[in-house]
Amino acid sequence: MGKKKLTLSVDEGLLREVKSTLASEGKSISGVVEELLESVLAYRWMEGLAESLGLGRLDPLDPSEIPRSRPAGLDAAKLVRELRNGRVEAPR
Repeated sequence: MGKKKLTLSVDEGLLREVKSTLASEGKSISGVVEELLESVLAYRWMEGLAESLGLGRLDPLDPSEIPRSRPAGLDAAKLVRELRNGRVEAPR
């Protein structure tokens, strides 16, 4: 699919800083804006998937909230050990 020109209005200082940062990384503003727009569509798709699976709304978590939100009684380390042992012991 072809490209379409887009006109944006942003703060001059912000634009200057972003251009400088992106130039040092070898990236363009157009590329970053395109990635951002793609992420909006991906987020919408993930929200739809979560809703169809009955997971409700996907809200970002603070990393400190993750341990509290894990299901009780799940021992991930034990499960990983069992999976690894099964992989090692499985005949080939």
